[in-house]
Amino acid sequence: MRKIGRRLCLPIVLILGIACSPSGRRRDMLIIGVGGSLNLGNHNPVMIQRNANVWESLTELDDFFIARPSLAESWRVSPDGKTWTFRLRKGVLFHDGTVLTAAAAVWNVQRMKNHPEFDYYGTFLHLISADALDETAFRLVFSRPVVDLPNRIGHYFAGIFSPSAFDETGKIIKPVASGPYIFKESRIGRYDRVSAFDGYHGRKPYFHAVEFRIIPDPIVRVMSLLRGDIDMIAHHGGVPASLKDLLEGRPDIVVRSQDVAITHYLLFNCAREPFSVKALRTAFAGRIDREELVNLILRGGGIPAHDFFIGRAMRWDKHRFPMKAENMNFSRTSLKTLKKHRLKFLLNQGDAQSWGYKHVADYLADIFSQMGLTIDIDVREGGAWSKAVEKGDFDLTLYPLSMPLGTPELLIRRLVFSEGMKVRGIGNSTHYRSVEIDKLFLEAMNAPDAKIQERQFNMLLDKIRDETPIIPLFHEKYYYAFRKGLSGVKMDPFLKLDLSCLYDHGRRP
Repeated sequence: MRKIGRRLCLPIVLILGIACSPSGRRRDMLIIGVGGSLNLGNHNPVMIQRNANVWESLTELDDFFIARPSLAESWRVSPDGKTWTFRLRKGVLFHDGTVLTAAAAVWNVQRMKNHPEFDYYGTFLHLISADALDETAFRLVFSRPVVDLPNRIGHYFAGIFSPSAFDETGKIIKPVASGPYIFKESRIGRYDRVSAFDGYHGRKPYFHAVEFRIIPDPIVRVMSLLRGDIDMIAHHGGVPASLKDLLEGRPDIVVRSQDVAITHYLLFNCAREPFSVKALRTAFAGRIDREELVNLILRGGGIPAHDFFIGRAMRWDKHRFPMKAENMNFSRTSLKTLKKHRLKFLLNQGDAQSWGYKHVADYLADIFSQMGLTIDIDVREGGAWSKAVEKGDFDLTLYPLSMPLGTPELLIRRLVFSEGMKVRGIGNSTHYRSVEIDKLFLEAMNAPDAKIQERQFNMLLDKIRDETPIIPLFHEKYYYAFRKGLSGVKMDPFLKLDLSCLYDHGRRP
């Protein structure tokens, strides 16, 4: 423990030692420290992440995961849920100076239809036609009801771009869109830069330029903020809970937290013993104390999960799970069965680093070792982890999942539905199979109206709780920090910062 203590003290001393050191950084832009590049490459549907404020979508999910107007100012649906008519905002310009029209919106939709590899959630899989009705109105007709369409077109892979942004294969050459900032350049491992769009239809940005500086090491990110090299720590990674004490209480730094729409799940391999048996999954899950996990291991970096999604997702929050352990002891039969197996707890190396999964796995292994169970923790690089999960070479694993559609669809497709995500060629990670759940899920996806779909999804979540192929452990609690003087700083549950709302009372850019 002494050696560990010395290693931890060294970065802290360095941080405190340079906090007041002079900074020679440029003063004509806002600089945000991030854990990794926001440029996803042109094989991605949008190329650059939503957080860069380069592109906008037709709708946008609010803090409670309800679709609100964005580029589309209104919409209506036919009684059978198959025909949607959207009306666009007027006066919206793309970065190339062209106007957003219904024809341009239809072009974006047809791109997804013609290149399903970019339609991550299969939104337009059943699209029959897409037609511009006039300059600002367009109509989409589907062969089956799509009652949650406004939710499906407001996520972080649903950007609307100028037709000049794409090549003939549907890949983005440059993300020419309508957001408050224009993409300028990316330097691998160094930064992504955007500049203010003078023709933006909304609030004009205060900062002329924004640099997302790539700083993978969280200690170095904190150090950079203290020294004044960056203005803010935000986006994925943020300020780890273990480091926030270094920033809190400083007169020149503001630290805030945000409940994020990311939940961390424990997955069982339901296709092999011992967790092919529902009773053993349920008994194992009932022994986990979520409050203890969060308080002892995460130390403020999470919220105990009492349901599959965070509390803001009020349509789905029914408090399905207890905070405290329910089954303090296994039955003799269950315990005897589990002791026959050396349980393989498989971890994705990237997730282990980003989310502290190794500590969580160690905690769970320790709990069950006290009962005589043997759990081996196996940490593998991302590709190797994916292959092992696909083959079913594990007993337990941890997995983070967001809710980009504002509904349980992604959770069910990715972790419970037997067909997985066919559009993306991703299987069901738990290898769980249930004819009943598959049937209920398909009925929900073909529901004739939104209220019926909501009721059916909640029935599905009840069933998944009872079957226990997965259990939610904790929801992400995200910390971010910025220098005092910045105002308008607000993060949404998807970690988007509206850069056009930022203002600097401390200096002029």
